[in-house]
Amino acid sequence: MISFGFGEALLIFLFLFLIVLLLALLSPARSLEKNVRNRITDLIIVGLVLWHSPDTKFAGMVIFFYGFGILMYEKYNEGKREALNSK
Repeated sequence: MISFGFGEALLIFLFLFLIVLLLALLSPARSLEKNVRNRITDLIIVGLVLWHSPDTKFAGMVIFFYGFGILMYEKYNEGKREALNSK
């Protein structure tokens, strides 16, 4: 039987939480164009990696929220186009 200490269990939990967070953030990007989707994915992943490194927390936070902002803007434009086309 494998036994984990508190530190290992917490690390596994955080890793799984990060995977679920990435899937939740990037699933709306599937309907976007491929180049925009790739750019958003790159920005969010690089931002998260930098955010969790010890020396570049602020830069990672800025890059992450910039990628998230682009995602929200593109989804807004997509919804606006659909609403205008349905009239």
